[in-house]
Amino acid sequence: MPALRFDRRWIALLIIIVVLANTRSLPWPLTALALAIPAGWLLYQAAQTLGIDLPGTRSSTRVTYWRGRRIETSGPPRRFIVNRANLVPGLLYGVFGLALALAALAVVTRNLGV
Repeated sequence: MPALRFDRRWIALLIIIVVLANTRSLPWPLTALALAIPAGWLLYQAAQTLGIDLPGTRSSTRVTYWRGRRIETSGPPRRFIVNRANLVPGLLYGVFGLALALAALAVVTRNLGV
């Protein structure tokens, strides 16, 4: 019998479900955050799964040492190649992340009266 694994993402999912179930009694900024934080995480996972370079991440560099000094030169440019095995999970992450982001935006615009 395989051992049960504990994953802290299940706790985060449970907290988000509890917050969303109590949206009538909680302040709207908390509801918007409960939608926006998982949306950002899902969109980040989609970008990582699909192999998209995100701003702020390091590009491929080649490191050489010459006379005791570290020299970083730009590596060969990487071509954008989508792995077919990662295409469906990446698109699912992206679609659900976009849906949550739009829901958070809808909560904010509804309560700000825009």
